[in-house]
Amino acid sequence: MSWAAAVPVALVAAAWCVLPGALVARAAGIRGVSCWGAAPLVSVALVATTAVLAGRAGVPWGALPVLVVTVLVAAVALAVRTPWRRRRASGGAGPADGRDRWWARLLRGGPDGPLAGPALLVGLVVTVAIGWLTVMLAFGAVDAVSPTYDAIYHYSAVARILLTGDASSLTLGALNNPGRPSAYPAAWHDLVSLVVLGTGASVPVASNIAAFTAAAVVWPLSCTLLVRQVAGPRPGAVLVAPVLATAFTAMPWLLLNWGVLWPNLLGLALVPAGLAAVATVLGLTRGSTVGRVQALLLGVAAVPALGLAHPNAAVSLVVLALSPLAVAAVRATVRLLRRGRPLAAAAPVAGALAALAAVLWLLAWSPLLDGVRAFDWKASMGAREALLGVLWNGTNKRPELVVVSVLVVVGAVLALRRARTAWLVPAHLTSAFLYVLAVAREGELVTALTGAWYNDSHRLAAMVPVTGVPLATLGVLGVAGLLVRAAGVLRGGRTDPGRRLPPVAAVPVVALVAAVLVLATGGLRIGLHAAVVADAYRYETGRVLQPGQREFLERVGQETPPGAVVAANPWTGNGLLFPLTGREVLFPHLSGTWTPEQELLRRRLDDAAADPAVCDAVRATGTRWVIDGPVSWWPYDPRADTYPGIDDVDTAPGFEPVLSGGGSTLYRITACGAAPVGATG
Repeated sequence: MSWAAAVPVALVAAAWCVLPGALVARAAGIRGVSCWGAAPLVSVALVATTAVLAGRAGVPWGALPVLVVTVLVAAVALAVRTPWRRRRASGGAGPADGRDRWWARLLRGGPDGPLAGPALLVGLVVTVAIGWLTVMLAFGAVDAVSPTYDAIYHYSAVARILLTGDASSLTLGALNNPGRPSAYPAAWHDLVSLVVLGTGASVPVASNIAAFTAAAVVWPLSCTLLVRQVAGPRPGAVLVAPVLATAFTAMPWLLLNWGVLWPNLLGLALVPAGLAAVATVLGLTRGSTVGRVQALLLGVAAVPALGLAHPNAAVSLVVLALSPLAVAAVRATVRLLRRGRPLAAAAPVAGALAALAAVLWLLAWSPLLDGVRAFDWKASMGAREALLGVLWNGTNKRPELVVVSVLVVVGAVLALRRARTAWLVPAHLTSAFLYVLAVAREGELVTALTGAWYNDSHRLAAMVPVTGVPLATLGVLGVAGLLVRAAGVLRGGRTDPGRRLPPVAAVPVVALVAAVLVLATGGLRIGLHAAVVADAYRYETGRVLQPGQREFLERVGQETPPGAVVAANPWTGNGLLFPLTGREVLFPHLSGTWTPEQELLRRRLDDAAADPAVCDAVRATGTRWVIDGPVSWWPYDPRADTYPGIDDVDTAPGFEPVLSGGGSTLYRITACGAAPVGATG
């Protein structure tokens, strides 16, 4: 498939990530920029929750259950909201003559002003173009396979959903833990499977396009909602915010390389929207069109959205939310003290301290995180180097981003001037502190505080742009205002340093600044970000498929019948038969807790002609085919040599060669009797 032919696939992926949530958000009364910014969070919550419900009800997975649930939720939201709207109207809100309302709406241009909609559209078009060019340069072919440990699992997980019709997060973990109730966050896989079902694209194509969508649509829209809430109805802000969302290496681009961490990418891409909901509930917004009840409901939607995308995204939101909570507590305390209520003034501070204690307990001692807290990535640099990496947005030894970093610093200075934006600075410093701990320090305290993110500095570095994007946006707005005042001075006019440029008048200046930034930085460093992502796709190190092996696997898919189960050492790359062709493999991932029958075949399949117990396991698992080939991925890993029963079938009796290619050979198992009816070849 060419990149041009993949455009419809991208449209379908974007539609699933935006339209269900936009419908529900609009039905709940969220309008304008906020509606589109909240849409991905609500969409992912709808898709992932529907998958769980469908799995419990035994309903096959597909577009229909998601659409039904979306319509039902939107109908309920509209039904609850309609009487409330009528009560407001009867109380005198709005013009008396409804016939005039559409004229007023046309002149006002919606809740964010007449230019907000066009500004957001232009910003998104530029953002999507930057993202599309980045992944084109990075992936090479649109159907490129990422030769990474995690990608193999994610490809196979999507294939399992397509095979079984079960997309529930409560059961997806059975992929490499068969026969055991096992959960695994499936929101990412649910979305990719919907793209496959809706377009017929292959699993690699759908995965790559979904990664692009998360990076260039979901993340920028989510950041835009946060910017809209803290900066207010300023068209210039919603113009530049999505573009700046592509300017940071650590998020989203590094998560398309490291791992690859696609579910983590999706979850973290939703965190800014969740943070916007928190700021709204706490009253730290300006000119918000989202009420506190609506924001509270958005926060409720964030629980399944983030939790079923990746749990550490939910932890990221909880940790970052401490900063707006602290600022709101201080504001409330000051107000109560001014009113002469010292006892009541202690309550907000006590509540904030209790929240801090609860978060520390969650990070350091909660049994919920025992499994991930056990991971320990060793420190890879000194504290000074780590701090400079955060300052210049060159975390994990990536190239520095000087322009964006200067904008973040300018934005931080401006943010501290107002309470509704001041919390962005301590939140930013919190992410930076956790990253520095993980990458530059060792010890039990470090693993306790960073264990929720597997003590992985790459995941923690990706948190920094959550607040970096709004701070950089404030920086651009500040630069635009400075240019206007400088122009006024040059013209001999009088300027008031405390007077801010009207939002509508600022749009051309902000657009000019944004255009200069994009052009002067090569699309905010497209080449750099493409090179970072390409490390997980196009470089020869760690190649999982040998030349000709992919074509061989596609021929195997044609040679074997539907329902066939094929044994293969997953470290040879032949386990990718499952996502590439839909033919089930005995070992769909590089590691797992396998059944006794799988364990027997892994060790002794080549003894099938001599040991009836092996044939019993062959029949129990439905395995009638086996692929033998050289280990191509991490051959130095001792786990690659733990499949002797499969690796030695080429010299064992009872295995009939059917076809070869790419260094591998497909065998039919003849030692255990005739092949099932319908087998070909």
